[in-house]
Amino acid sequence: MGAKPDLAPTGWRKGVQSVDWLLWGMLVAAAACEFVGDLAFKWWAETDRWPALAAGLALYALALILFAHMLRRAELAVIFALWVGVAAVLVAVAGWLFFDEALSPRHICGLILVVGGVLLLQSGGAK
Repeated sequence: MGAKPDLAPTGWRKGVQSVDWLLWGMLVAAAACEFVGDLAFKWWAETDRWPALAAGLALYALALILFAHMLRRAELAVIFALWVGVAAVLVAVAGWLFFDEALSPRHICGLILVVGGVLLLQSGGAK
């Protein structure tokens, strides 16, 4: 089995960096599905509306299918860190904006550490 590319641009081709745009598209779509699914679960928890639970489950299933396809294109640690990191930041901000949840300086520092860790994993390095 060949080496899997990471998400970083890998080289130049006719003056344009080579980026796996399909992988990035799947990553954004999976993170969006998880994010909206999380909001649907929270809505269900607060209102007991069953369609919200069904929507959350369907969105999570779609996110996992996309995740499985992403694993064919890049390393597990990179994909998982990016997916979860993006979703964690979005969910924390959405919880604060829409559900009046706490977003203290400690929470913000934690989110900054998550983003820093994701960037370190994504940057690759010596193998």
